[in-house]
Amino acid sequence: MTNSITTDLMKIMGYKTLYPPQKLALEKDLENGKSLLIASPTASGKTFVALDAIINSLSRGENKRAVYTAPLRSIASQKYKEFKKIEEMGYKVRLSIGDYEAGPPKADVLITTYERLDSIIRNSPDILKQIGCVVIDEVHYVDDEKRGPILETLISKILYKSPDLQVVALSATVPNADEIAKWLNADLVYSSWRPVPLYEGVYKDGIIEFSDNKKKEIDIISKEPSIDLAIDASNNKGQSLIFAQSRKRVVQLAKKASSYHQYYSYDKILAKKYAKKIISTGGPKSLRDELAQLILNGVSYHHAGLSNEQRSIVEEAFVNNAISVIVATPTLAAGVNLPARRVIVDEYYRYERGYRSPIKVSEYKQLAGRAGRPGLDPYGEAIIVAKKSDSSEELIQVYVNGSLEKLESKLSGLRGLRHSVLGAIASGISNDEDSIINLHKKTLYYIQRGEKTISRLLNTAIKQLIDWGLIQEDNNKLFSTNLGYVTSKTYIDPESIPILKRILGKVKKFNETIILYIISSMPDINPFIVSKSEEDKIMDRVLEDAPELVDIVEWMGPEEIEVIKTMFVLKDWINEVPEDKITENYNIGPGDIASLIDNAKWIARSLGEILEVIGIPNDVVAQFKLMEKRIESGIKPELFELISIPEIGRVRARRLYNSGYKSLADLATANPKDLLKINGIGPSIVSKILEYFNRNDESKEYKRNDEEGLDSFI
Repeated sequence: MTNSITTDLMKIMGYKTLYPPQKLALEKDLENGKSLLIASPTASGKTFVALDAIINSLSRGENKRAVYTAPLRSIASQKYKEFKKIEEMGYKVRLSIGDYEAGPPKADVLITTYERLDSIIRNSPDILKQIGCVVIDEVHYVDDEKRGPILETLISKILYKSPDLQVVALSATVPNADEIAKWLNADLVYSSWRPVPLYEGVYKDGIIEFSDNKKKEIDIISKEPSIDLAIDASNNKGQSLIFAQSRKRVVQLAKKASSYHQYYSYDKILAKKYAKKIISTGGPKSLRDELAQLILNGVSYHHAGLSNEQRSIVEEAFVNNAISVIVATPTLAAGVNLPARRVIVDEYYRYERGYRSPIKVSEYKQLAGRAGRPGLDPYGEAIIVAKKSDSSEELIQVYVNGSLEKLESKLSGLRGLRHSVLGAIASGISNDEDSIINLHKKTLYYIQRGEKTISRLLNTAIKQLIDWGLIQEDNNKLFSTNLGYVTSKTYIDPESIPILKRILGKVKKFNETIILYIISSMPDINPFIVSKSEEDKIMDRVLEDAPELVDIVEWMGPEEIEVIKTMFVLKDWINEVPEDKITENYNIGPGDIASLIDNAKWIARSLGEILEVIGIPNDVVAQFKLMEKRIESGIKPELFELISIPEIGRVRARRLYNSGYKSLADLATANPKDLLKINGIGPSIVSKILEYFNRNDESKEYKRNDEEGLDSFI
C-alpha cells in the first residue's frame, strides 16, 4: 500500500504499478525515512525508489533538503533531467557538479558528484543539519581505486555527524550486500528481478553457447566476431553495444563495422540529422567528419576522448534508432543508462602498462546489465566473444556463473585518509585523535579491518599532515594551519603541498613553462600516457622549448615524461595551437583536452590561493591567476577582451584581432559588412557582436539574414 505522496509521484513518473524491488522498498518503510540498501539489476526501478525517498523526506517538513550523489558528472546530469519532473510537485531541483569552493545552491533537491558533495560538507559543515535524505547511487564505487576513498569517507562523515539522516544506497552489483548494509546502518532490499529477461552466453567459431545450454548459429559475414553478432541482432530488429577495453580497438571496430552498413536496420533519415549535429559541434574537424560518416552508416564509437556534447548526440541517436551499433569503452556502461538488445563483450582482458589482466566478474555483470530495453525488447542478450585460447565452457563458468568479487575498502592507501582527516579538522568536524578515530570507525575499512589497523594508518596520516604544515597539535588538540585551511577549502590533494614546495625550492625564475609544469605535477591531474615512440620526441622538445625543466626535474622516468607531455598539451592550448593539431600531435581526443582544462584551471586557481598563504611574491601569485584564465579560454592574454563577447571563442577572437579589431572599443563601431569579410564570422556572429554593443536594430537584420540562409541550406 502506497501513501498519497508515492501515488502522486507514480502519476508524474508514468507508473501504473510498481516493480517488485520498489514494492520491497516500500515494505521496508522507505516512505517513513528508513535507510535502505537497494541491490537490484539495471532498469529494475531504483531511480523511482530514490525519488520516492526524496519526496517523502521533503514532505515531512522540518526545513530539510535532500541530496542525490553519483560518481560521474554524466550520471548526475542525466538524473537531473529525470528529477526535474518533481518540480511539478513544487520542489526546486538543482545540479551542482562544478566549483569545489562554491557554496551549496539553494534548492530542495541537490544533485551532485561524490567529490562535490564532500566539498560542500567540508566548506559548509552545517549543511548536514539541513539534509533529511541522501541518495548514494552506484555505491559499489566504494571498491574503486580512485573514487572509492572519497565515497567511503564522505559516507563516514554523514553517518558520524547525522546518524538519523535517511541514507538510500543503490547498486546493481553488491555481492557482500549484508556487510555493506550493516556499514550503512540500513536494511537490505535485495532482488534479482529484471523487467526484461537476460540470456548470457559465449560466442566462438560461429556458435553462441548460452548458459542454459541452448545454442545459436551466427552467419559469418565479416572477419570480426563482434560485428557478425551485431549484424545478427540488427536482422532481428535489435540494437547492439560492443564493449572493448581500449580506445584504439573501439575506433578500429567502429570503422570496420560501418563498412557493413547495408546489413543494419536503422532510421537513415534521422541518422542524417544526427550526423549534421556532430558536424556542428566543436573540436577537430577530422574527428567530426569521421564520426558523422559513421553515423550515416548506422554506427558510432563512444569513449572519453569525445566531447560531452558529441557523446550526448551519439547517445540520443542510439535511443532514437538512428544508430544500430555503438562500439564503446566500459565508461559508457558506468556513466549512462543506455540499454540495447544485445551487449557484446569484445574484450575481457585489460592491458595496463604492458600487463594483461582479466576484467572482474563484477565489471562483466555491469556490462551485461545493459542488455534489454524495457518496453522495447522481449529479452536481452549478453555475449562474450571468446579468444582462441579460451573455451566457451570456461568463460561461462568464470563470468556468467561466477561469483562477484566482494566490495572492499580502498582506504589502505593513505591518500584518501589524508584528504579525509584534513577536511574533518579544517571544517571543525573533529579536533583530536579520538574524534578522528571515532569518525573513521564509521568507514567500511573499520568494519572489514578493525580498529588497530585504521588507528595505525590515521596516526601516519596525521603525522604527514603535521610534517607538511597543514595541521598542528597543541594540548592534544588538532587544528588546521592557514595553509591547511586553504588546502582543504580548495579541495586539492594535501600531497600537492610537499610536491609544490619541492619544486619551488628549485625554481630560479617563474615563466609560462614552469607554471604549467607545476600545475601538471599535481596529484589531481591525470597525466597523459606516453608511448615508446613519443618519448624521444618529448625529450627533444624539452631541450628545444623548455630547457629550464632540466634543472627542475631530477629524473626523466616514465612518470616524469607523462607530466611533461601533459604540460606541453597545456602549453599548446594556451598558445592557441588549433585543437585539431593538439589531438593529432599528442594522440588524444577533444574530451581528453576538455577534462585536462577543467582540472588544470581548478588547480591553477587553488595554487594561486595556496601561494598567497605560503608567502610567495604577489607578482608570481598574479601569474598563476592569469594562467587560470588562459587555460579556461585557451588564449594569449591579448584576447581577453574579445572573448567576453558571447560565442566569440579562441579561434574567432584571434581572427578578429589579426584583422585589426584588438579591443572592444575597436569592435563597438565596426562596420558589419567589414566583419563579414573575416573568415569564420558569419551573419549570426555579426548579430551577436552588434547585440553585445546594443546595436539591436542592426543585430535583428543580420539574425534574419542568417535564418534565411540556414533555411535555404536545409
